[in-house]
Parts: sequence; structure tokens; C-alpha cells
Amino acid sequence: MGMPLNMYVIRHGESEANVIVKAGERGDDSLFTQDNVTVPDRSWRLTATGRKQADCIGRWLVAQQQLFDRYLVSPYVRTRETAATMALPKAKWEETRVLRERSWGEISTITQQEFRTNYGRNWMFKRTDPLYWRPPAGESIADVAEDRVHNLLTSLNRRAEAESVVIVSHGDFMQALMLTLEDLSDEEFLRRADSPDWTITNCTCLHYSRMDPVTGRTSRRLRWERTARPVLDAATGKWEVRVEPWREFQRPMLSNGDLVDVVQSVDPHLRDYTR
Repeated sequence: MGMPLNMYVIRHGESEANVIVKAGERGDDSLFTQDNVTVPDRSWRLTATGRKQADCIGRWLVAQQQLFDRYLVSPYVRTRETAATMALPKAKWEETRVLRERSWGEISTITQQEFRTNYGRNWMFKRTDPLYWRPPAGESIADVAEDRVHNLLTSLNRRAEAESVVIVSHGDFMQALMLTLEDLSDEEFLRRADSPDWTITNCTCLHYSRMDPVTGRTSRRLRWERTARPVLDAATGKWEVRVEPWREFQRPMLSNGDLVDVVQSVDPHLRDYTR
């Protein structure tokens, strides 16, 4: 048993729900109509932009290699549409609910103002603890990592040794996958969550590999990653894929001193308290 040699994990293209949420973040709640807020999260389609993004990343994938050993997709409509639009030659897709989006529970498709008004305390924790925060009746990133990501990796370890695997999933699932595969500390996850450089935009592809991109030697575990993103070229009006350099990651091992340094970086929360 062993992990795939190469694993390409792609977020779906821009969806109708993405448009609604982004408009709300800009202060425009006009799309939060009664019809829209009752649509199940699994049912949203791609927009025209989302289909162009999927076509763009699909062409890039085919340029990496024509055929893959395994094709996995979330059963949500937007991921199915992304997978189909990528048009990978001879693809035979396996749907798996493990790859579904993180559940946003009771706050799925409600306005920011409704969230703050009806769930004030939960709203506060969303801002201060994004790794462990759970939406009301929903899942945290940590939940997805410990439950469904581990499930996926165990399955791949048993069934996909040395294979090339394509996975079409969702942004928060991919964050949980990164957290797990790269053994990120809580602090490193929070740093990435705050950085635009680590944003998983629509149709971003995280390419994980066991093969050293310099020497060609293979490791026993997935150890290298590069990120590919479809970007609209303002000058030409065409979509193109921009690929970041390979980076190597290692499982972090901490000494007692390292743990002390982490602890001391956090200020005490009770000061000058006496009983």
C-alpha cells in the first residue's frame, strides 16, 4: 500500500452561490431572494465564468499528461459540471461524498447582517478561530480534516499506490486537505488563512507529488506541491494558467524548547488576577 505518485486537487469553477456571497460581501444583498436562499448547497450551477475557468484548468491538466489512473469528484452539481467541462480525455469519474463541501449549517446562503444579528457569539468566533469555528449545525475545517480528509487519504493509500489521481472538490475541503497532508500547525494554518497568497480561488489546482521535481527520485510520502490557477489576462481577455514554483514540505517535529517558544508567543489572558 502507498500514496499516489501525483495528486491533482481542483476546486470547482465560479458558482452561482459564489456570485451571491461576493455581492453580499460588497454590501449588495439584492440576490438573497427567497428563491435563492432556499436552494440546497449541492444544487448550484457554474456561471459562464466558472465554465471558462474549468475549461482553462482542464487544458492545463491535459498538457501535464493525457490520461490519469483515477478520477474522483464531489457529487455536488458545481463540481460535476467542473469535471465535465474540464473535458479530460477518456475520464471515468467516481463520485464520492467524502469530497463534498464543508457544511455551513444554518448560515448557508444568509446575509452577513442576518448572521451577525441572529448568531452574534458564533459570528465572533468565526473571526477569531477560523480553524476550529463551526457554523451553527455545521462543520469546522478541523472537523473536515479529521473526518473526511483522513477517510480519503486512507482510501487512496489502499487503492491508488503510485497512480496519478485527479480530484474535483471544494475550497474548504482543499484547505482541510492541505492542513492534513502538510501537517500544518494551528499557527501556520491561521497565517495562511490570513494571506491572499494562499487563497484557493475558483479552479485552483493543488498538485501534490511524491516525485522530487529536481532529481526525479520518489519519496514514500507526498512531499512536494505546486499551485496552478486560472487567471484572466486583462490585456488579451483570455484565461491562462499561472503556475507557482514547486515547494517541499516536511512533517514538523518540535523539541521541548520549540513548544515553549510557541507558548510564550501567546500573551496571558488573565493579568494581575488574584483570588
